[in-house]
Amino acid sequence: REIKFWDDDRVLAMNPNLKKALPYDDYPITVSRRVHGSSSTASVTKYLHTACPSEWPSSLVGKAIDWPEGSKECEGSGGMTKCLKEIGGAIGYIDAGHGHSEGLKEIELQNVHGTYLSSRRAAEKGGIGAAAAAIPDSADADFGSVDLLNKEGEFTWPIVAMSYVYVRKDLSFMETPEQQSLLIAFLKNLYDPKAIEQCGIFGFTRVPNSVRKIALKGIDMIEVDSSAPEWVVEEDTIPGDGQGAYIISHKRRSYAEYQRYSQGSDLEKAMAKIAELEAKISGESAAPANTAAFASTAAYTDNDAQKLTAALALGAVSFTLWCIAGLAFIAKRMCGV
Repeated sequence: REIKFWDDDRVLAMNPNLKKALPYDDYPITVSRRVHGSSSTASVTKYLHTACPSEWPSSLVGKAIDWPEGSKECEGSGGMTKCLKEIGGAIGYIDAGHGHSEGLKEIELQNVHGTYLSSRRAAEKGGIGAAAAAIPDSADADFGSVDLLNKEGEFTWPIVAMSYVYVRKDLSFMETPEQQSLLIAFLKNLYDPKAIEQCGIFGFTRVPNSVRKIALKGIDMIEVDSSAPEWVVEEDTIPGDGQGAYIISHKRRSYAEYQRYSQGSDLEKAMAKIAELEAKISGESAAPANTAAFASTAAYTDNDAQKLTAALALGAVSFTLWCIAGLAFIAKRMCGV
C-alpha cells in the first residue's frame, strides 16, 4: 500500500482542509474490512476495480478476497461499526442506512460523471434510484447480469445494490388458499408508498416508478387459487369488520387487548352498581324507620349479589396485582437493582 497516512501529499491535494483536522502528523490510515464473505465486500471491491483498474486489480474483486497485509479484520456490520468508531483514522465500508443510524462520518465518492457526492446527497437528488434505470422489462426475465455499479448520471450514487424477492409463479404448493393470497398482499405492500416508505429509516430507498411497474406486473403473473380471499389493510376504522377475518390492522393489536377493554367496561358498570348499593345501605342505616319501605321498593336480588361478588373478585385481583407490583418495587429498592 503506497498511501499509509492521512496527511500524505496526494490525499491533502484533494482534501485541503484535512490537515488541520488531524490530531498529529503522520496520522495512520487503518483499512477496516469484513472478515467473511459479504455482498458489501463484493460491491465495494468491484467499484474500486471499475473506478481504478490499475490500482485495484480484478484479482481483488469478490465477496471474500485476500486482503493486503495490515488491514483490520471486522466481524459483520456490527464489528465494522465498532472498528470505525473505536480506531482513530480507520476507513471502511458499510451499508448507508447502518452507517447513518450509527452517526458515522461518510466520505464522498466520485461517480462516472465526475461528481463527488455522499450517499445522502445522492438520495436527495434521486441518484439512488437512477442507478436502476436499465433492468430487464419483465419480472420473469434473467436478472443475473444486472449491475448497478458506476452508472451514468450527474448525481447517481456509484455503489448501489438492489434487494430481490424470488417467488414461484404457481403457488399450489402452499397449504391453503389463504396463505397464497396473504403472500400476494405482502408482495403488493412492498410497492405501496404508505408501507414501503417506512424502510427509509433503515437507509433503504424506494425503487423508481419504472421498476415498480415491472414488479407489479410480475405479481399479476402469479397463479392463485380462485377461492383465495382478498386481504384488506385497515387504514381507517372499519366499524364492525375491523376485527374480522383477512383484515390486517394496527388498530387492533390482539384479541387479549379487546378482552381487557371489554372487562374494563364491565368493571365500570359493576363499580357503579356497588356505589348505588352503598348509597342505599347508608340511607338504611341513617333512617331505620324506613327499612320496610326500602325493602319493598328496591329489593336486593340474587342477581345483584352475583354482580357484587364478581366486582369484589375483580377488586381482589387488582389488589393482589398492586401488592405484587409493590413488592417488586421494594425488592428493587432493597437490592439496588
